[in-house]
Amino acid sequence: MKMRMLFTLASTVLWVTAAPYPEATAASALQTVTVATSAAGQSGYLAALIEAKGIAREHGLKINNMMMDFTEAANALRLGRAVAGMMQPTTALNLRKAGTEVRLFAGQIWSGNAFVVRKDAPYKSITDLKGKKIGNFSRVTGAYFFSAVIAKERGLDIEKDFQSVPAETGALIALLERGEVEAINMFEPHITKLVLSGKYRVLVDFDAELNKIFGTPPLKTGMAVLKETAEKQPGLVKAIRGAYVDGIKFIKSGQDKEFFESKAKEFFGLRTPEEIAAGMKQNRDNFAGVWGETFFQAQNKILQRGIALGLLPDVGNLNDLWIK
Repeated sequence: MKMRMLFTLASTVLWVTAAPYPEATAASALQTVTVATSAAGQSGYLAALIEAKGIAREHGLKINNMMMDFTEAANALRLGRAVAGMMQPTTALNLRKAGTEVRLFAGQIWSGNAFVVRKDAPYKSITDLKGKKIGNFSRVTGAYFFSAVIAKERGLDIEKDFQSVPAETGALIALLERGEVEAINMFEPHITKLVLSGKYRVLVDFDAELNKIFGTPPLKTGMAVLKETAEKQPGLVKAIRGAYVDGIKFIKSGQDKEFFESKAKEFFGLRTPEEIAAGMKQNRDNFAGVWGETFFQAQNKILQRGIALGLLPDVGNLNDLWIK
């Protein structure tokens, strides 16, 4: 069975390393921090892993996770209810435009998105879908933004060259199953489930496609703090980054096998041994364990494409979006 195209990043992409932070002992109190994250999916899984494996404690932290969606997490950070939170780079630009400066200090997950078609569909590339009905997320989402950039790089306009049908996750899958659209924009773990059914295949893997074009997959989610926090509490930011980086390293090294198998249903809705095995592999690939100047510049280029397409606000220089 054909599975999604996997890829490895160039060796020039660097793992982020946090400055040493004293390991907590019985004699040293842990610093409590509140982090806004998701209760499900990869963000929730990573937060649970960091807690379960004592990784935060190794960096002198006790993390209180506030479980919420992306919009709520951004608001929690903006209002000071959380010290740090998961955030899409596109959201960071919108917050800056609205007057709230945030800084991304660690990567979390790549897009994990793809255009999925029926297995027997004749299409071989995105250009073959020109003029066809496709299911897509709403215009304000990162998933839509990534699809628009890919279309533009292939000489197409996502709004003019396709008959887009906007919908949410469950409705998009239903549209494809009923044959009402030729392709849908979808993300993990739903892609893995669709492919394992034997009825569908991946036409365009967003991460692989944008990696070819820009030298990096697109970052869907990173971890962010307010500019003020970054400037006044750099040691705390390094400690939180250290915990998240170590959590991602733990996953990408395969040390989370037993933990993933025990949490696959809870966080990803994966039930069968085949789904769990495939989902675990995709989970490892989709975590963004890289940081550094090359990464920043490549992500900035992707964001600049979105600005040029009118999907993102022009907020000037993007270099200070990232904590080096």
